[in-house]
Amino acid sequence: MDGWERLKFGAAITGVVFLISVLRWTADLVYPETYVTEPAYKIPGVSEPAVDLSALQRSWPAGLSEPGGRAKLRDYMSNIEKVAVPRSAEGPPAVAAPAPQVDLATLLAAADVEKGRQTARVCTSCHTFDQGGQDRIGPSLWGVVGRDVAARETFTYSSVFAAQSGSWTYERLDRYLTNPAKAVPGNKMAFAGLRKAEDRANVIAFLSTLSASPVPFPKAEKPKIAETLQRPRQGSRRPPPGSSG
Repeated sequence: MDGWERLKFGAAITGVVFLISVLRWTADLVYPETYVTEPAYKIPGVSEPAVDLSALQRSWPAGLSEPGGRAKLRDYMSNIEKVAVPRSAEGPPAVAAPAPQVDLATLLAAADVEKGRQTARVCTSCHTFDQGGQDRIGPSLWGVVGRDVAARETFTYSSVFAAQSGSWTYERLDRYLTNPAKAVPGNKMAFAGLRKAEDRANVIAFLSTLSASPVPFPKAEKPKIAETLQRPRQGSRRPPPGSSG
């Protein structure tokens, strides 16, 4: 094929693409696309459930295998700017209150040592758990609960750890295991942390067993009585003892 033939072939392809683009643009003008928010035909007694776009996105790609899931997600994403957010006559839906935080002592009292042992297996690449165990990339964790930070004489700590004071209390271990990089900035421990409080409690409960004299768990916090129940409301006076109403 010489240069002239290639030029004609390229011009033909360009012309076809241009023609298709013009036809699609003209069709959009003549027949504008409308997004159907409700089924065209409603079966009596059957209500079409509303499509939860965020749920479809969260379940990606598993949700696409459900009947109509792929088509619904594709249609919603391609027409997302045309979707009207439904408004309830009763106002916005109520936001669920956040779950109350459970204190560490309560979590430790209910902790599963065996689950903590299994979770802590990831630590064995850098630490040992046995009494008299050797230091590895990290120090031995035998007796870590209650031990002073950077107290292992056989291990060379980083400068940021050597500058730490105090001991490994249960609360301190919980903060450290949540996010080691944030608890001790600049330390060399390549561990992202445990995000679930229950997982941390299980691991800490397991670490507490690595001692000849385990440190007792802290006591659970007592629920605080509301201040309004401790003192009378403003403007009201309690009758003196012995008075009649």
